[in-house]
Amino acid sequence: MLQPALTEPLRRWDPEQIGGYTLIGRLGAGAMGQVYLGLSAAGRLVAVKTIKIELAEEPDFRTRFGQEVAAARRVSGAFTAAVVAADPEADVPWLATAYVPAPALSTLVRTCGPLPVPAVRWLGAGCAEALESIHGTGLVHRDLKPSNVLVAPDGPRVIDFGVARAAERIQLTVTRGAVGTPAYMAPEQARDTRQATVASDVFSLGATMLFAATGHAPYQGETVMDLLVRLATEPPDLTGLPPELAEVIRPCLERDPRKRPTSAAVLAHLAPGISLEQAGQGLGSSALPGPALALIAEYRRDPKPAREGGNAGPRPEPGPGDDATFGSQPAPSAPHEAPAPSRGPRLASGRARTRRRRVHLAIWSAAAAAVLLGAGLMVVSVAALVIDVEVGMFGFQDSWAAPYVTSTLYWEIVGAVVLLIAAGALAWPAIAARSWRGR
Repeated sequence: MLQPALTEPLRRWDPEQIGGYTLIGRLGAGAMGQVYLGLSAAGRLVAVKTIKIELAEEPDFRTRFGQEVAAARRVSGAFTAAVVAADPEADVPWLATAYVPAPALSTLVRTCGPLPVPAVRWLGAGCAEALESIHGTGLVHRDLKPSNVLVAPDGPRVIDFGVARAAERIQLTVTRGAVGTPAYMAPEQARDTRQATVASDVFSLGATMLFAATGHAPYQGETVMDLLVRLATEPPDLTGLPPELAEVIRPCLERDPRKRPTSAAVLAHLAPGISLEQAGQGLGSSALPGPALALIAEYRRDPKPAREGGNAGPRPEPGPGDDATFGSQPAPSAPHEAPAPSRGPRLASGRARTRRRRVHLAIWSAAAAAVLLGAGLMVVSVAALVIDVEVGMFGFQDSWAAPYVTSTLYWEIVGAVVLLIAAGALAWPAIAARSWRGR
């Protein structure tokens, strides 16, 4: 059975510490930043999620992020990963949540196949209860999907609530109005993220349960645009959905949000089908199939980063319906390739990396300006010599017009050179910044 690596070693440019947490490995990466496995001073494991500096510099991002984090810290449901610390004002904003040693539902289904009906009911009930906790604080998740549901033996954990809205402005620019993952997004949310409500989360809950039962999303397409068109014009694809689950999943996927059940109604429908054994200390052990329990057990071992040359097992190839966004998938790595040897100590923070880039940029800009200035002076000197020669050739040297012709030609060339130098000086920082951004 293919198993993904649980954690990966820190790279030489990764920070060694964020806030009061020592980083011991990487858990994932996404559109908004990196996710690290951290260790508190008391030995508690946490998932530390960082925000890309270019996103953090967006207007009002830190304010929105701080507001969402404050609301998320009030969520205390049994089926959510609690927010334990955050710093929206740090050079690199970050959020720490309780670490749940469990695979995402997307990984579990890709590795072990669709879940049986009892397991889907057990999973759906836990997610519905998590939404009740989230909605009770005034939050709307906006990005519920299989990769944001961790499948632990004592129940699922919904993660990444309180993040999607903070990224609203960035995602509006990228997706032209949609914040979320299109394959699991409600139609009204796809049209305008400002229309996302608790009913939108119920749609995503139904889509996530459909994936757990069938292995596919309700809408699929070769491109995001193709998927959005189908979302707006076609009914959901319920191929392979067991009839016992259709009566609860189908209403969740209603196009009209007013016709969808509430998360409380979904929970009430699913709860009677969960046995006392599933609801007790054994929890998912009687509902989940053997391969799924084996994969979960692998995640519950002491998490240690994969070592150079170690055998963490090949990683399953992402399928066409993957929904990778912030913190939802394992961090990318080249297969059969050991990490490059360290060439120096890791930088301690995003500010240090930014300062280093600025110093390099200043050095390169100064060097470029010096080269342009030297070239300009050389051009001016040559131009002066050419002017003297041409004035002599055309017989202007003894004419009353000689000073006028010489001065006019000379200053026209000087002006052109000055404009050239100014244009180069203005353009170079932008060119250099663009080249350094990816380093």
